[in-house]
Amino acid sequence: MLAAVASPAVAATVEGITEPLHDLTISASVPGTIARTLVKEGDFMESGAAILELEKRQEELEVERRRIISESKAELNAAAAQVEMLKIDLEATRKLFETSKSVSKEQLLKKELEYKQAVAEHDKLVLAEAREKIEYDMALEQLRKRIITAPQSGYVVELMRKAGEDCKAQEPLVRLVDTRQCYFVANVEARAGAALQTGQKIKLELPSGRQTLTVTGEVTFVSPVVDPASGLLKIKILFENPQGKIRPGVAGLMHLPEAP
Repeated sequence: MLAAVASPAVAATVEGITEPLHDLTISASVPGTIARTLVKEGDFMESGAAILELEKRQEELEVERRRIISESKAELNAAAAQVEMLKIDLEATRKLFETSKSVSKEQLLKKELEYKQAVAEHDKLVLAEAREKIEYDMALEQLRKRIITAPQSGYVVELMRKAGEDCKAQEPLVRLVDTRQCYFVANVEARAGAALQTGQKIKLELPSGRQTLTVTGEVTFVSPVVDPASGLLKIKILFENPQGKIRPGVAGLMHLPEAP
């Protein structure tokens, strides 16, 4: 015979507010003029997708200029060939000096100096090539900053500037909200909150249009301190909202278990 298992007693329901897991206000890190808006309000954006572009013709030209300079190897190749040629010449002169004395010491020293100067010039060009590559990468980074992308997935809920308008650095341009996961945020009495711990499953009742949906969330945060003015404890419960039936911002209820 199976024994009945009693369900946890419910102490009370507590009111709270729903919030999206991510609610971002996106800005540009550089000033400029908005050239194109690539989305409209209500669009869902994947992480990394372009939202808008600032005018970037000058940056594109600079990238192309730096690319050509960076990829040009003519001077470096010529310097390398010069080093190799002078090395062969130096070795032949040294051999003549050591065997037949048909060249003077001064001639040998001159060849050695020419070779060392060629090596120094080649090394200088190698460093210049490395610097040009860095400058090319810097130009690419400046161009990248002219394209505003979504740092994570979410819905575009507000576009604050239109094409043709100027914007300042760090000025809000787009609000991006991911509603696929949400928080239920509530403040509970300290004694009642003692029954809660992270990872615990909690039943929530949340409005969806004219209906009330019952969902199960997980406690992700229990404040380690009690607000001294109100005597309340802040908690956050994460719940799934993949179809967006629950719109963040609405109030709801949570069923608070009794303390053991």
